[in-house]
Order: sequence, then structure tokens, then C-alpha cells
Amino acid sequence: MHTFSNKRDRNHPKLKIMLQDKTLAFLRKLKKNNSTEWFKENQKDYKASRTDFENFVSEIINALESIDAEIEKQDLQAKKCIKRINRDIRFSNDKSPYKTNYFANFNPDGKKSEHASYYLHLEPGNSFVGGGVYMPQTPTLNKFRREIESNLKDWKSILNSTSFRKTFPNGIESPLELKTVPKGFDKESPALEYFRMKGFYTMRKLTDKEITSENTVTGIINNYREVKPIIEFLNRAL
Repeated sequence: MHTFSNKRDRNHPKLKIMLQDKTLAFLRKLKKNNSTEWFKENQKDYKASRTDFENFVSEIINALESIDAEIEKQDLQAKKCIKRINRDIRFSNDKSPYKTNYFANFNPDGKKSEHASYYLHLEPGNSFVGGGVYMPQTPTLNKFRREIESNLKDWKSILNSTSFRKTFPNGIESPLELKTVPKGFDKESPALEYFRMKGFYTMRKLTDKEITSENTVTGIINNYREVKPIIEFLNRAL
């Protein structure tokens, strides 16, 4: 089993910070009662769940810094890595005011960067861990496509490694795929399948039992070890 350095106690053999079941319980209740009135009445439970997730994210950042020097350079803070719980409902038919999950993003180039990054999604029955890029702006996406085309052998070597395939059985995924080749790219290229992708990311599902176990941080970092080569490869393009 892998162990990771801990800033607060570097002699500590392994991380034991655990997400509380109460945090998942709050998100379940929020899903059933997604209204401003209910949210205001349950501010105490929200703040407790948010603090629990922030503490958990802090431990992940601490451990992630030990395997990725670029993350360490950023001196990331948990509060700034976690997305807001309020939904943007201006252009949505769903007017539910709140997300029913917590999401944290760990970007090697900082919070607002379009660089490929690590992430964690916490949601009862639908938690997952992974990394990559999801629907970047077209100019940035094209840079990633060019990097893949220019170094296709290296890209496929990462995707076909035994440990990567075992960790992420679905391999590299895309939120959407184009039906035609994007402008400026060769339709005869051996990298054609990647030109059509609108993003490049990995995802590994975590059960509620897994996400609240005492070894969760260690397991998440092991997943990040496998996605790290993808992140480093893509970010060379920027």
C-alpha cells in the first residue's frame, strides 16, 4: 500500500481523514428538498457537510502534492478548489437552486486555467475520481488535438498501459464526439478518433462505502498516479 507525506506530521505513516456519512446524508436530503427555504432552515447541516468536505479535500491536496510537483507549486487551498453549490439557473429549464453534489478540481496551473487537471465528484450513489479536460474552449481543444497527433505513439502507450486500463476500464472518454473531422485536421490521420473528441478525461466510480472508508485518500491518490501521465501529456500543448 502506498503512503504519502503529510505536511502537518511527516512521520505519520498514512492518512486517515475520512468523509463522514452525515455529509452524504445531507446531500441526499438536499436532493429531496432542493429549495431556498429548506436550505436556509438547514444551514447548520450544510456548513458541517461543507467543512467535512473541505477537510477531506485538504488531505487530498496534501497527498497529491507528494506525487505532482506542479500541484505543490500552486499551493492550492481547499476552499478555492471546491465549486459553488449554487446552480446557475438563468438558461436552464431546471430551476433547482442547488447542486446535490460537491466537486473539487485540482489544477496544476491554478484555479482558472484550462490546463488538464485532477478532480473529485462527491454525490450519493454517483461519486467518481479522475482527471483530464472536459469541454475546453475550441482553441485550447485544438492544441490538445495537435499534441496527440504529433505524439500519437506516446499517447497510445499511456492509454494502453496495463495499470491505466485496470484503473480506468473505459479508457479516455469524451463528453461529446463530432460526426465530422474539425476544420484544419486531416481526415486520413491515424489520430482521427481523437480529433472528434470534445474533451479527454478519465473516470472511476466510487461507491458510498468506498468514498467514506479510512483508506479513501490513499485510493484516490493511486488513481491520480495513473491519470498523471495523461495530464502531463496534454499540458505540454499549452
